[in-house]
Amino acid sequence: MRILVALSAVTLLLTGCGDTGNDVGGQYQPYPPSVSVTGIGTATGIADLVVINFSIDVSDIDAGEAVNEATELAEGAIAAAVEAGVEEMDIETVGYSLYMEEEYDYNTYEYTGENLYHLTHAFTVKVNDIEQVGEVIAALVSGGATSIGGISFTISNRDELIAEAREMAIVEARKTAEHLASGLGVSLGDPINVSEWVDYYGGYDSYAYGGYADDYYYESPPISPGNSSVTLNVSVSYAID
Repeated sequence: MRILVALSAVTLLLTGCGDTGNDVGGQYQPYPPSVSVTGIGTATGIADLVVINFSIDVSDIDAGEAVNEATELAEGAIAAAVEAGVEEMDIETVGYSLYMEEEYDYNTYEYTGENLYHLTHAFTVKVNDIEQVGEVIAALVSGGATSIGGISFTISNRDELIAEAREMAIVEARKTAEHLASGLGVSLGDPINVSEWVDYYGGYDSYAYGGYADDYYYESPPISPGNSSVTLNVSVSYAID
């Protein structure tokens, strides 16, 4: 009796290992034969929207003075950007920090005992006219911005690019699947599984400006937007008839 039980267990194990499929409702079902492919589509457009990052950075032994100075500089930079054609609603605060450290004298290599307060007020500015970007940067610096962290180019109609890239990827996936099916001598059925993911590629440039002056005019730098692209991948599994 013990031998029969052992043999039955081995037979069941081998039967299970011999099938390829999945367990549905307690019964092992074979997977349907299929062809799986990936199609890639890339749509490209010229950037028409720019985001400029700038900040106000000040240091003072008095926290109140640091706040007042930063506020004055920020108001000046915002006013200058608006005068250059930027909508005030397109200027946004993205960071504000104030911290204290003990001042260090690098000549004596000793701490002075004085506390030094550092304040950073960071902003982003959206510019909808590429031709205005250089002028806006110059206005920000002239108005009080102590640094330009960088500018990024993007496309306002990104949804249209995604739709275009998706259509291209679907067509490529179908073409590849048909080529495989023809080479294997089989016929394609309906799609049984579909997934997609998107990769974004945008132009990016950065320009650094340090310092500010009350009566100094900063010339507008030349800005080249370049292209912005969307690459979309579509994976499709087709049943084999």
